[in-house]
Amino acid sequence: MDYPYDTADFHTDNFDYVKETKTFVAEASELGLKPGFIPMEVVLTSGRTGKRAPFTLDFIEEDGSLKFEAWNPTLKALGVTIHIIND
Repeated sequence: MDYPYDTADFHTDNFDYVKETKTFVAEASELGLKPGFIPMEVVLTSGRTGKRAPFTLDFIEEDGSLKFEAWNPTLKALGVTIHIIND
């Protein structure tokens, strides 16, 4: 898909899910992100349902790790997030 800004598409199978924090976690290198690439949005496809959900960049940590929050109101209310670790 073509987006007007930097977007990355991933599948839930590429992430570990931390049930206690409702966070999908992965290392940038495992996702194939090139150094310096900072997506403004991540679209995550569910391995269980096949549905796609957009997450928007929320915070960049001092070490360069990226945190995303759900754009979907239901997922946002549940507190589901993505954390991509800068390794």
